[in-house]
Amino acid sequence: MSHLPSQDKAAKPEPQERVFTWQDRSVRLIYEPRRWSAIDHVTIKSEDGDPLPITETGFKSHYFGPYDPILTMDEVQTMVIEWLNTEALSKQWQTYLAQSRQLSLF
Repeated sequence: MSHLPSQDKAAKPEPQERVFTWQDRSVRLIYEPRRWSAIDHVTIKSEDGDPLPITETGFKSHYFGPYDPILTMDEVQTMVIEWLNTEALSKQWQTYLAQSRQLSLF
């Protein structure tokens, strides 16, 4: 009797990673399709640690899907950019931008 993994099981998709620029900010995106063989996951992180419209800490872990067929990295990036663009319209983000452009004495 063999203890080798079954060849019938589909190989688990490998995580994909890239850095893209959004509004002059470098953003790292890690896409893990079928994390735990059940759900899709993205990690979104500003490279400089500054806030993004979807996270005050510059880091976001988000579960979604799963999508079938598995999304391409380009599709995931487009989805994240649309999310960033939508949240960038919020009053909270606009206030943050205005305050970050002003010098603070405190």
